[in-house]
Amino acid sequence: MSEPSVINMLIVDRSRSDIDHIVKTLRGDDYQLELTETGQAEEARSAIDYQPLDLILLRLAEELPTIAEVRLMVAEAQQDIPIVVVVDDEHRQGHRPARLLEEGADNYFYLDDADHLVAVIRKELRHLYDRKREKSFEVRFKEGEIRSQALLENIQEAIAYIHEGVHAYANVAYLRLFGYERKENLANIQLVHMVPPGYRDALKSVLRRSIRSGKAIEPVELVGVRSNGQTFPILLECAPTRMNDEPCTQIIVRDATPEKSPYNQQLEEMLKLDEITGLYSRRFFLESLEIEHDGTVLYILFTDYSAIRHGMGFEAISQFVRDAAGLIKPLLASDDMAAYFAGEVFVIYAPARSSTDPLALADHIREKVAEYNFKISGKLLTTTCCIGVYDAHDSHESALQILSHADRACEAARQKGGNQVEVFAASQEEHISESTSSAISEKDEAAIRLIRSALTSGRFSLNYQPIVSFENGEEARYKVYLRITDEAGDRQPIDKLGSVAVRYGMMNTLDKWTIIRGMAALIEIQKTGDKPPMLFIRLSRNSLVEKDFIDWLAKRFKESRLAPQLLVFEIKEDDADESFEDTRLLRVHLRELGCGIGLSHFGGKAHSERLLRELTPDYIKLDGSLIERLAKAKDENSRKAMALLAQRAHELNTRVVAAGVMTAPQMASIWQFGVTLVQGSMVAEAGERLDFDFRQYAG
Repeated sequence: MSEPSVINMLIVDRSRSDIDHIVKTLRGDDYQLELTETGQAEEARSAIDYQPLDLILLRLAEELPTIAEVRLMVAEAQQDIPIVVVVDDEHRQGHRPARLLEEGADNYFYLDDADHLVAVIRKELRHLYDRKREKSFEVRFKEGEIRSQALLENIQEAIAYIHEGVHAYANVAYLRLFGYERKENLANIQLVHMVPPGYRDALKSVLRRSIRSGKAIEPVELVGVRSNGQTFPILLECAPTRMNDEPCTQIIVRDATPEKSPYNQQLEEMLKLDEITGLYSRRFFLESLEIEHDGTVLYILFTDYSAIRHGMGFEAISQFVRDAAGLIKPLLASDDMAAYFAGEVFVIYAPARSSTDPLALADHIREKVAEYNFKISGKLLTTTCCIGVYDAHDSHESALQILSHADRACEAARQKGGNQVEVFAASQEEHISESTSSAISEKDEAAIRLIRSALTSGRFSLNYQPIVSFENGEEARYKVYLRITDEAGDRQPIDKLGSVAVRYGMMNTLDKWTIIRGMAALIEIQKTGDKPPMLFIRLSRNSLVEKDFIDWLAKRFKESRLAPQLLVFEIKEDDADESFEDTRLLRVHLRELGCGIGLSHFGGKAHSERLLRELTPDYIKLDGSLIERLAKAKDENSRKAMALLAQRAHELNTRVVAAGVMTAPQMASIWQFGVTLVQGSMVAEAGERLDFDFRQYAG
């Protein structure tokens, strides 16, 4: 890996002339530097925590941080940043090189030796980028292992790995073929016991030939023994391989029964097709899409599925999905594949060889559904659908990732009012893969530069918007907003910059900056003797999945001695839904610390109530669009759904906050449901100070 064109360097020194000497020497050797310089320990800690550093140059001096202190800063920030010690004539005799390395330095150079300086910097940069490349390879290797494991679990071939004659692994198809329910049942069973005694010598011979030759052995005909003792003809292939870095043998077993019984044929067909709709099953669709995905996927969501299920029962739902499948089937080309995926969702895969125009098909389905009269349980029903389209041509993603993109496009269509077709755009994706990380768009690159520059130059700030209680004027709460200004002093929209930061894994740094500054503001209030307010701080998806975030947060509370109850961490409903297990685990840890947790942009989805019940947050913040719809809606269903949501929240002791309230009609629309916590411009705009008078709204 080549050295970078620009080096992000922190110099911890107070000598202007020596810093200039170092910079001049490196630039003379064609290095471009993004330089941060300081002589203060706290400033050095902040740079290490929040800036993308490649090197730290540390001068040995009594008034500067020690090697051990800087090493601790790097360790706490969980960064890989080489520390190079700058040794001048005064400290040359008193600091032996071995002692410097023992104290935590990665290398050193003498200030008066320019060649030594350049050689050390070049060496440490090369080692740093070798480590980064190795880490990148490890991540790719683990991802490949996960993908391979998923394929093994879902593939129809019966595959097992044998180590020292015992099953080290067996996939589902292998278990099913030999009649075992769980992998644990095979843990202590030797492979030779899977064939009758008369065939064991032949099996051992095949395994020995494979091991000695180091090659795969052509299929041999043997007889297998199922768990119930029944025998059946098999074809067995084997090849030497490794698993968990141990030598083992991979075997593939196929049922060689000449003619399958009608029962087995029927069973195979049942696994392939959905019995209600006659379309392909979810499992078969995923397996097929995993093998071939050079085409386009349509993700179809029917709007009124939940209302039909709750109002008319499961028998009506069966009729509904059968009729829906009957609408879709005649519109497909012979090469297209349609499946009933789950609940209200159907999926279609149109391969590249198909004569189907995917967008035209999507629009045709949308029109057909909107025009069709469903006759269910003696009633006439109409509904609409939302369709997400994802072009998976030349994609190296898994089947689930492809469907996830189509699902997001479908959700975008739903949020725009439904009865629409939406095509997935790259900007909708919130995670960027390493394989494409080198192709950063100019727009994203400019946003990244702005974020880094703002962190370095201190152009981030916080604004606070009151969350008012109409019941208790002693309860002070604020929502915290992160603000950023560019070099010209103009404020930039954080929402767009935030989406870029999330996509490139930078938003957790901004989350931590917000938390630290918010805690500092509370500490200042506490010093005056006043009671600090409660702050609501958004956590991005980057922080949500960061394994060490809780440890970092616990350390900040320990250092600040601030009560954890003063912070409530908000997670967007979409993020909580997509990363449910991470959210559930974070909720447990936050409550152990004593912090609150809230779900923001909440409500309006069919499964919002389920998410509320599963996560039991301390707060839910109703989405502004939901409040606006309630203010305008005249149908009773919307009001009933809101009343049920408010009732469930009350039963779970979850406080409900109306966010984004801008008008009196909006306030009136949620007041009737017992919502007394309000945030929005109708109450107060966000400002820089924590001095709002909450008592004026209590009554």
